[in-house]
Amino acid sequence: MFTQNKGGLFFKGLCIDPHHSPKSKLAFLSHAHSDHVKLSKKTEFLATGGTIDLVKSRFGDANFNQIDFNKTKRIDDFELELKPNGHILGSAQARISSSGKEFVFSSDFRLQDSILFKGSEVLSADTLVLETTFGSPEYVFPSQESVVSEMISWISKNAKSGLVLLSGYSLGKAQELTRISNEAGFTPVVHDSIFELNKIYENHGVKLGDYEKLDHNLKDFSVLIMPPQLVDRHLFATIEHFDKRELHSALATGWDRRGAFDKIFKLSNHADFNDLVEYVKLSNPKLVLTDHGFCEEFARKLNKLGFNAKAVKHHRQQSINDF
Repeated sequence: MFTQNKGGLFFKGLCIDPHHSPKSKLAFLSHAHSDHVKLSKKTEFLATGGTIDLVKSRFGDANFNQIDFNKTKRIDDFELELKPNGHILGSAQARISSSGKEFVFSSDFRLQDSILFKGSEVLSADTLVLETTFGSPEYVFPSQESVVSEMISWISKNAKSGLVLLSGYSLGKAQELTRISNEAGFTPVVHDSIFELNKIYENHGVKLGDYEKLDHNLKDFSVLIMPPQLVDRHLFATIEHFDKRELHSALATGWDRRGAFDKIFKLSNHADFNDLVEYVKLSNPKLVLTDHGFCEEFARKLNKLGFNAKAVKHHRQQSINDF
C-alpha cells in the first residue's frame, strides 16, 4: 500500500507531497508550501483549485488536474477524496479507500478555527499518516480567539503612536495578519510577495479586508507586514532612521524564537500537541504513522495511550505492510 523513499510517500503509484521532482506519472499536492511541492514535466499533479493557483504563482506551471473538496476520484483500484484541513487556502487531507480499508493522510492541519478558515474535519481511518510538526508537549497554544484578540489590542495601541511591523510566512500567516490588521482598524501595507498571494486568496472568496502594496509609501501607513526572512535588526534600525516613528515589531509563529522582534504572538497554522492527540482519539485508527517534526516522541506518546503508532522516518521499511 504505502511506500516511502527519498522521493516521498507513495500509495501504490500515487506520490504524496513529493520531496524531489517526482518520476511517477501521478502525484498529489496537499498544499502550496515549498516543503510539500516539487514539480516535474512528466507528472500529473492532483490538487484543489486553491492549491493549484498558489503553486502556479510560486513555482510555475505544470500538468495540474483539479479535484474539488468532497469529490471522489477513481485511480486504478482505489479512490481518492480530498477534505479541508484548515491549514491554508486550498490545503487538503486525503482519504484513500482501497480493498475495504480507509487510509488518511492528514498533511499539515489545524484543528481550531482560524480567522479565515474552519478547522480540520477529523476523518476516521484504518491507517492514519499524521504530520506531527508540533508533536511535543511543550507546544500547547492558546486559543486562536484569544491570540487574535490580544493582537488586535496590541496593534491598536501601538499603531496610534508609531509604526507596527508584523511578520509571518508570506503564504498562510501573512493573510491572517492582513485580516487581523483590518480588524484592528488599520489598512496594512504589505511586501509584494504577500500582495500577490493576498490577491489569490481574494480570488477564491477569502475576505482579507483592505491592504496596499509596499512601494515607497510606508509613511502613509501605520502597519507594515513583511516575510520573516527579510526582517532583521538592520531593517528595524533603517526603518526607524528614515521613517522617524517608533517601531513596534511582532512575529506570528508557533515556535519560541523571538529573534530581533519585540513580541511573539502564538498564531500557528498547525495543530498543537493537544490537538494532534485529539485528532488521533477521534479518528481511532488501527495504525498511526507519525511524520515530520517530533514524530518519534509523539509515536511514543500514542503508544502509551494504547494506540499502535510508529514514526515513519525511524524505520527503514519501504512498505506500510512491514510496520
